[in-house]
Amino acid sequence: MRAKTKAATAQDFVRMFPDEVINTNQIETRKMPKAQTFNRMMAHGIDHTDYSRIVARVANGEDYVQVCEELGDASCAYAAGELEKGHRNTARVFFLKAAALYRVAPYEIINFTEEKSRIYNKELASFSRAVQLYENMKAEKVEIPYKDSKMCGWMCIPRQAPADVPVIVLIGGLTGFKEELHFMAMKLVEAGFAVLNMDGPGQGETFYANQCYFEVDSQEGHRAILDYIISHGDVGNKIGLYGLCFGGYFVARTAAYFADEVAACASVGGSYIAKEALRFNRDFLDAFTMRSGKAENETEYVRHDFAPRFNLEGIAEKITCPLLIIHNDPDPLISAKNVKRLYEEAASADKTFKVYPGSDHCAYNDYTEVSNYVADWFADRLLS
Repeated sequence: MRAKTKAATAQDFVRMFPDEVINTNQIETRKMPKAQTFNRMMAHGIDHTDYSRIVARVANGEDYVQVCEELGDASCAYAAGELEKGHRNTARVFFLKAAALYRVAPYEIINFTEEKSRIYNKELASFSRAVQLYENMKAEKVEIPYKDSKMCGWMCIPRQAPADVPVIVLIGGLTGFKEELHFMAMKLVEAGFAVLNMDGPGQGETFYANQCYFEVDSQEGHRAILDYIISHGDVGNKIGLYGLCFGGYFVARTAAYFADEVAACASVGGSYIAKEALRFNRDFLDAFTMRSGKAENETEYVRHDFAPRFNLEGIAEKITCPLLIIHNDPDPLISAKNVKRLYEEAASADKTFKVYPGSDHCAYNDYTEVSNYVADWFADRLLS
């Protein structure tokens, strides 16, 4: 993969050349990623005041990655102080703020550099502390063996939940993983579900820590997740699947292959032919190549031969469970026409294709409505 080096800051240049007159406006600093839109950040835990600080400081010439990490450090320190005082709810809020800031900071650093590793480990640590401070649920870190590796996630079970409580599995996408899906997970916990929020093969902690890669037969990794739920003594066997972005493709595929085990499936911002998203952004193609375990010189092979195999042709018709598809039209990555094929070919008697106008991705421009709609949709089918 192409190496991405740490950009020098104005302060770095002043230290290196103290007697020189430096025009700081000419020093390259990293900007806010275009894919981290205001709506996406708001949907997944960035505090509005932090967003305003990031925008102002980056516009003033500061480095985006460094600003986010500094704000994350401040939130994490505040959370730790509040926890020492016994203020558990406040500590949880600020640990989550920190985790969100650490998550978006290295978004455009594709390779797992020393800088990205440092920030990512801070994200995992602050998120772990936050998720265990909820009063309304039990949170358990999960490691599910798969092939020669293991998949990482969190099982969250409402307190006083019945032994047969239904479980919703959450699967993220190409660039957003389990920590980004946390607030959707909490919406489902509030609705009465247990949730298993997972990084599947090629995603998040499962990829970075365990070198477990994207697979064409992604349903095989998900088979291990389903087996884990079925063998878990504290939850029931009624299982729903929720996928965001690329995860929407993954869960639809899993619902097709394991129709007897999957009771409902929701795909938000997903696809029928996943390769469409790789046409518009070289960083997405590079990330997909790396997370598939391919070398940099295999990028063209990935584009033309490997990625096209991620499609639901001859598979979508096997889906029989209730199916919800939510999409934007227009969508900047995956056209509504693309995912409509999933809706048209699925054999489900109960299926809904809900389109939100606007040019955002994953319906982030209406995310409050979307997240509540999804929770209610699952509840109507699995809790009634």
